[in-house]
Amino acid sequence: MNYSEWLYWELIKKHKSGNSFERWSLRHLHQETYLNRLAIAVLRYNKDKNKECNVRVNSIWVDGTPQAFGAARTNKVKCELADLLFIIEELDSNGDELMRKGMLLQGKVTRHPKKIDSNNSTKKERTLFQKLDRTRPLTLRAGTKDSTSVIGSYHFDSSEDEGMFDCSRFLLMPKHTVDPMLKLVFNEVWPFHITWPKDFNSNLMVTGDTLSNFVLNMYKSKNLGKPIVSPEICDWSRMVKDLENKYKGIRMNGHDRQQRIYSSNIASFSVIDRFSNSPKVQPHSFPIEQEELNNSNLPYISIIKVTIESPLHQID
Repeated sequence: MNYSEWLYWELIKKHKSGNSFERWSLRHLHQETYLNRLAIAVLRYNKDKNKECNVRVNSIWVDGTPQAFGAARTNKVKCELADLLFIIEELDSNGDELMRKGMLLQGKVTRHPKKIDSNNSTKKERTLFQKLDRTRPLTLRAGTKDSTSVIGSYHFDSSEDEGMFDCSRFLLMPKHTVDPMLKLVFNEVWPFHITWPKDFNSNLMVTGDTLSNFVLNMYKSKNLGKPIVSPEICDWSRMVKDLENKYKGIRMNGHDRQQRIYSSNIASFSVIDRFSNSPKVQPHSFPIEQEELNNSNLPYISIIKVTIESPLHQID
């Protein structure tokens, strides 16, 4: 899907409106078209494994909040928590949970495909992700001011000495079209690049993965993504639950009074015949050669949830 991601990015770039390309790109990453791509990637993986499944992708968007208030070494941290929270869960045929985990993603538009920019907001976000003091609470507020309502206060576990590597990554997006020769120099460069800084004092990033592959690898790998378990025993899990529950049934004051919870009406897929070379998918899959994007009623920022569920009658 790597080449098709460049095609998709070029469509986003072509149809851009407004001032912020970062916000414009992030909105498209949880628009129906891209949600369908993620669902199909999981579907195709399970087809290759002869595993029937239903895949659902849902988006809960939160429009620039919440803001994180915490501590990192001797400094205070105050910035947005992230741009995206990806949740992937697997259920058995009875609807019982087999696996659930999540990752926070901070999106950044960059001029160089393997360097993160060094503006003030990026410095704050890097401090949160790389140097968070996990012995002290991380507080989420509904707005940017200290006086706004508290969503919750959380003590993360001791799986990391500091920072949030176990539950976060950076999502780099190119500000301009990348020269084809530059792609060759860096071997693999993607428009939606999931990565991490080489060290705290450098803006060089490691070679990571595409967003689509990253989400698929969260599903396949036991070591990628932070488990979401009982909120009574894990503050990370409690934070995810609080974020999921906060926006139920709420409409935004602006932005055409859109709902906070966004569910694509074409984000549910089922393999009907797992032995077919071209399994039936309900509804139609996203065509790579598509030339138009639906830019109306785009959500703003999002929790994106991928659900894989076994059918009632699994064929052995």
